[in-house]
Amino acid sequence: MHLRNNTFLQGGKYKIVRFIASGGFGCTYEAWHTQLDARIALKEFFVSDFCNRDEATGQITVATQSKVALVNKLKKKFTEEARALFKMKHPGIVRVIDIFEENGTAYYAMEFIEGKSLNEVVKQRGKLPEAEAVGYILQVAEALKYVHSLNRLHLDLKPGNIMLNKEGKAVIIDFGASKHYDTETGENTSTLLGVNTKGYAPVEQVNQSFTTFSPATDIYALGATLYKLLTGITPPPSTVLHAEEATLTPLPSNISASTRQAVNAAMQLLRKNRPQTIEEWINTFRNNNSHQEDEKTEYTGLIKPHPQPKHALQPTPQPKSRKKKWLFLSAIVAALAVSCLIGIKFNHQITEKDIQETSTINGHGYVDLGLSVKWATCNVGANSPSDYGDYFAWGETSTKAEYTKNNSKAYGKCSIGDEIDSSQYGVQQVNNIAGNLKYDVAQAKWGSSWRLPTTAEWREIVTKCNWNWISLSGHNGYLVTSKTTGNSIFLPAAGSYYGAKLYDIGTYGNYWGSIILNTHAAYYLSFNISNHHEEFKNCYFGRSVRPVSE
Repeated sequence: MHLRNNTFLQGGKYKIVRFIASGGFGCTYEAWHTQLDARIALKEFFVSDFCNRDEATGQITVATQSKVALVNKLKKKFTEEARALFKMKHPGIVRVIDIFEENGTAYYAMEFIEGKSLNEVVKQRGKLPEAEAVGYILQVAEALKYVHSLNRLHLDLKPGNIMLNKEGKAVIIDFGASKHYDTETGENTSTLLGVNTKGYAPVEQVNQSFTTFSPATDIYALGATLYKLLTGITPPPSTVLHAEEATLTPLPSNISASTRQAVNAAMQLLRKNRPQTIEEWINTFRNNNSHQEDEKTEYTGLIKPHPQPKHALQPTPQPKSRKKKWLFLSAIVAALAVSCLIGIKFNHQITEKDIQETSTINGHGYVDLGLSVKWATCNVGANSPSDYGDYFAWGETSTKAEYTKNNSKAYGKCSIGDEIDSSQYGVQQVNNIAGNLKYDVAQAKWGSSWRLPTTAEWREIVTKCNWNWISLSGHNGYLVTSKTTGNSIFLPAAGSYYGAKLYDIGTYGNYWGSIILNTHAAYYLSFNISNHHEEFKNCYFGRSVRPVSE
């Protein structure tokens, strides 16, 4: 029972395009915002167990008088949660843009995420490569960390509630089960009915045996989601695992020790045994060498997959065969021979020493990639190729505690061919700040011939080099290797500052260029594990800088 297509709401402001899905608490629609001429998602409060809908008018009524008070209470909580979501501002969380009541019920409008859910991705492709899966999960973890900072739990995290947008970035879309907790007592102040998605809800959530704020409950679901991405298999319900009536299928044997440890830690059946904060869980990736041999790492806990009940998430033992052993060794030898011929470096062999400087300019190293400019070995503010370095707003030469529109020196104050507001900068043409001592941070910090790269130089390095996603000294990023000289630089995925918080560290790299687009935005190179391309965005974000020189 849902609204018909082409139904108008709010006096024609919203037009229903299609019904998407329904759950215990409501219906979700694709709709059209007629005033903004934009596609949006619309969530309707509709408790199917207690409510009826008039098919002709769309009006909703409560089926029995005894349930009226309960439905009204739930509707009030629905709108309260929507208002809370409206206040959330994070790139990894879907934005709520409107709340209203009509047809005897409540609605809220959200941005429409054009893309597929992780559940759809796994259905189409099967299990995902480890680096890709971990990249998505770390993006979700950063969003959850923000949610938890507001003393709120999500409580329904799963692949179906995580969308990949057009840029391939993970966005959490459904907060229908979220609960808020008092900042002083830690007690729940929301009373929506519990949602327990089998395989992703931990024991304490299924049994409703917790009343105080604990990020560990969401961490279980995050670990279960990562498990699904790595195996293509939905975990058994936590209560079934707890009763030892089922076991987890082991992770594929090629999964790194650190990722195994992260899944194992998150999916501990007792809440007290899990990491207690998102940051603590993320550190399980950082604190373990991702290329150490799995058999050297012991895992303990209540998750007991067959056939090794004393350890969790161990690879399935392979039968030993002399013939297979020789075939395997032969394949290794052949692969090594090929790698020598074509100059490919295996990811697990890459170290800081492999990024060899050609020479230095004014004390800062560079690598000859056979391109029109020399590329620096490190980011501004970094001490090694893998270090993230410092973050700067476009056109500024100093770091700061917060990166906002209000404290930006360039946002809204410049455009191509025009002059920057003299009260901020003095008279300057701003279409290209490369080499300008006042506004080019590379020139200001490193001197000599160092400067920001132009958009043409970013395009050159993208098209004339091979890009391979690796981990160097525990930091994700791209090994960029010249197709002509064979030399390499490493660009770490250092994330970006928005306000006072650092987002997408380890999953996205964003590097400023010297060219401005308009009064608000400048060009930069953006990359994640899936792609690397030129973009433009608001000047006030804090981003990385990789200098170049003539």
